[in-house]
Amino acid sequence: MAAKKSTTKATPKKASASISISSPSKNEMRKWEIESAMNTLRRADEIRKDSKMMNDVKKFAQDQIKMLGGIANPKK
Repeated sequence: MAAKKSTTKATPKKASASISISSPSKNEMRKWEIESAMNTLRRADEIRKDSKMMNDVKKFAQDQIKMLGGIANPKK
């Protein structure tokens, strides 16, 4: 015998008191994005000037390419 579906209705929830937190304005968000981009560019410049780090990054990138190449072009 098949089970019967429940026909109970969901009871509406009462509105509760909440704290209103305003979201940042578009200008504030844009300012944050600009600051973040500037920090990223500064960090990239620091990394480029660090020859040991760049050599390690290049080696890591080559390893990633090999690994991803195997995924993209699996041998049959």
